Parts: sequence; structure tokens; C-alpha cells
Amino acid sequence: MPIDEHLARTKRRDAALNSERLMQAAREVFARQGLSATLEDIAQHAGVGVGTVYRNFASKREIIETLYDAALDSVLADVQTALEIQDPWVAIVTFFEVTASNQAQDRGLCETFLGHDGFGPDERIAEELVAVVSPLFDRASEAGVLREGVTVTDIGPIFAMLDGVYRMSDARPDLWRRYLALILDGLRAGDRPALPVPALDVAAFKTALTAAD
Repeated sequence: MPIDEHLARTKRRDAALNSERLMQAAREVFARQGLSATLEDIAQHAGVGVGTVYRNFASKREIIETLYDAALDSVLADVQTALEIQDPWVAIVTFFEVTASNQAQDRGLCETFLGHDGFGPDERIAEELVAVVSPLFDRASEAGVLREGVTVTDIGPIFAMLDGVYRMSDARPDLWRRYLALILDGLRAGDRPALPVPALDVAAFKTALTAAD
């Protein structure tokens, strides 16, 4: 193999390894610190100079979009998995538990889902989220296991409330499970008064999700 070709291949391989290493470092930093983490934080965690980060990525936004577009698509896939559960109520519980567990372990994912620091779901993700999650709620409503008035747009405020619990106690990282159980009790059908105000309509929900952009 000519020396020039060998050097070019080596350079491409090293660049790919650097990019993969930086993405893993970014994933770990954003999971721990959230989206306010800087490129300098990522470089330090990866053990490289910040110039290396800039040579691989044009901006922090590029890294976040690369990481969390795939992560949000994974959230949508989890909904499809929940829909395969025969019991409509267990399906609802599974959706909330899996999504909340993922968010509790990844602060960046949670902030991306809810919209934070100028980042959040784009219009495509917002529309797809409503389209994918709606059947889960529709099926539970038709089965009579969901409290009257509860709709798919309630998920945003619910996860926003849980966000305040995820990092409330480092000694009790599973504390959110207690409050999710209390919330789910409130969502389940029973002899309860009507909810005092209506949920957001779908248009307002999409606006709320994408407002961070």
C-alpha cells in the first residue's frame, strides 16, 4: 500500500475514533450535568483539548442534536413496546415508568424532552410524539381505566413535575418512583371529582414542547 494512502486511512480511522470518543464523553457529561454543560466540560472529560472538540463538531448544538434525536426516537419506540402490552392500564404504567427511568438516569435527555437552555423537540418530534402516544391513552380511556379528562397532553406537565424529583436526593435516586406512583393513582379511573381545568389542547402542547427552540 502506498505510504500516502496508508497515512490517509490512518488519519480517517483516528478521526472516527476521536469522534466516537467525544460523543461518548458528551453523552456521559450531559447525562450528569444536563445541557448547560460546555464543550470545555466535554473536552476535559474526554481528556483532550477543546480544540479537538471543535475540529470534530461545529457547535454544542450539533452534538446535542446528534445525541438526542436518536434518544427521543428511542422514547417513541418505547411507546410502541408499551402498546404491545395487552392490559391498557399496565401499558400506561409501563410507558411512564420506562420513560421516567430513562430521564432520571440522563439529565440531558430529560431537558431535551422538556425543552431547556434553547434546546427541545422540533416540530417533527412533537407531532410524532402526539401521534405515537395518543393510541396508548385512547385505548386506556376506551377500556374505562383512565380518569375522565386525562389526555395525551398531560404527559408534558407530569414529566416536568418528576424532573423536580429526579435530583432531589443523591442518596435516594429512586425517589421519583414514589411520586410517579402517586401521580398514576391520580390518573386511574375511580370515584373522583372532575378535574378542575382542562388539559392543553394538542396545538398548545406542541407549542409548549417546541418553545425552547
